[in-house]
Amino acid sequence: MTLATTPSSLNLISDERPLIDVRAPVEFAQGALPGAVNLPLMNDEERHQVGIAYKQQGQTAAIALGERLVSGDIKQARITAWQAYLTEHPDALIYCFRGGLRSQIAQQWLEETGISRHACKGVGRPCAKPFARVLSRQLCNRCWSSQG
Repeated sequence: MTLATTPSSLNLISDERPLIDVRAPVEFAQGALPGAVNLPLMNDEERHQVGIAYKQQGQTAAIALGERLVSGDIKQARITAWQAYLTEHPDALIYCFRGGLRSQIAQQWLEETGISRHACKGVGRPCAKPFARVLSRQLCNRCWSSQG
């Protein structure tokens, strides 16, 4: 199955597009795109366990562990949270900031329920510096204009 992606751009910030950040809460707390809501694929402990499996056994083992940890009622609760947000914000995009695997999984799970949603591609490392420059400029402009 081919899942739809939307190339990231600085317009995501200026357009104030609703965004669902599917990273773990600890990652979201370290920084997110403006206006993003954190509806994680995995909680902090699940992410920690999957990270250890990735380092020790590789990506395939990590994905398999993630599928076991986030299954059944837990998986359904995560999907339900995404569905509720998308009902209120039908133009929202999904992102995970890094490699894109978590946003692809969320997108696939939603697709399985009949909801087609784009994931934002390329939000991560390649775009981090341009996003930071734009945010920095916006903050500086606000500081200067509020002091005048």
